[in-house]
Amino acid sequence: MSGLRDASGTIVIDEAEAEEDIRRVNAARESLDEAKQFLNPATIDSDRCYGMTRDALEEQFTQITAKLTEWQNFCDETVSYIRHVVAEYKRIDRECAAKAKELK
Repeated sequence: MSGLRDASGTIVIDEAEAEEDIRRVNAARESLDEAKQFLNPATIDSDRCYGMTRDALEEQFTQITAKLTEWQNFCDETVSYIRHVVAEYKRIDRECAAKAKELK
């Protein structure tokens, strides 16, 4: 999210920008899922690849797939965190508005 502070220095959370960030993170997550599908060890052509070569490919595919899964989990955590921050600032805004109303 860009522009986290306004001209007076107050922290501002732009919900539209937050949703755009979430869309970007989800698009990246989908790309990671597509990559994982291409690296499925079951897709190795058994007729053309066998023995130690097949074993090495399976091992590499497994390692890369695990890393992709880790990145997908990071994407999920990022989306969750963005949503949490937006909700927290909404709560703070509501509390501030209620306090301001009480003081009037």
